Amino acid sequence: TALKGIMRLSFFIVMLLAPALASAEVLDKEFSLTTVAGVALFGCVAAFWTARKCPWALAILLPVTGIFFWLHLSELLDPFVGPAMAAEGGIAYVITSWLAPVAVAVSTAFGVVLRGRGAKAAF
Repeated sequence: TALKGIMRLSFFIVMLLAPALASAEVLDKEFSLTTVAGVALFGCVAAFWTARKCPWALAILLPVTGIFFWLHLSELLDPFVGPAMAAEGGIAYVITSWLAPVAVAVSTAFGVVLRGRGAKAAF
């Protein structure tokens, strides 16, 4: 019975300390660096190709990538979650997060400009 008492006491202490022992990471619930970089790479290639070959499809592609980046950056801009994401992910995570949508926009613009030059050269 003394052993049962010690086990109950230790179980009680562990249960009291359990919330302090648990550690929840922030980036487990957010997009990973690989996901952000992959969407950026795919978005750049797809936006460039779409702007060159069938610009009407940009009306579908750009909102989809825009929604992804809006969801991601809104978390990064949150006053409570954002600093924790930056601390856990590091400077590479923050830079990639902000440059990814810019890269997609530049790729789109570059594809539109090259399409325009190709159309002018044909006439």
